[in-house]
Amino acid sequence: MIHLGCAGWSLSRQYADAFAAPGSHLQRYAARFNAVEINSSFYRPHRPETYARWATSVPEGFRFAVKLPKAITHEQRLERCEPALEAFLAECGQLGERLGCLLV
Repeated sequence: MIHLGCAGWSLSRQYADAFAAPGSHLQRYAARFNAVEINSSFYRPHRPETYARWATSVPEGFRFAVKLPKAITHEQRLERCEPALEAFLAECGQLGERLGCLLV
């Protein structure tokens, strides 16, 4: 299956009418696309509960591409980053089967 999506699910006012009205921005986005990039994880952590909520609000075949934190990729340069990587994986792992890939 091909997964097609954008970097983020915010809906600009200009295109908002093209998405079904009920639901959150993510739910409306997921009604039209089957994947999305979570870019904000590069800049700040998200609570595991947030990832779990996102996972339950999208259809079964939907996938999230989650960007690794800047601290791991740019500051630590993927060296001796095991504790930070394990913490990140524990957070985004709450996406379960909806986790498509990790972006570096």
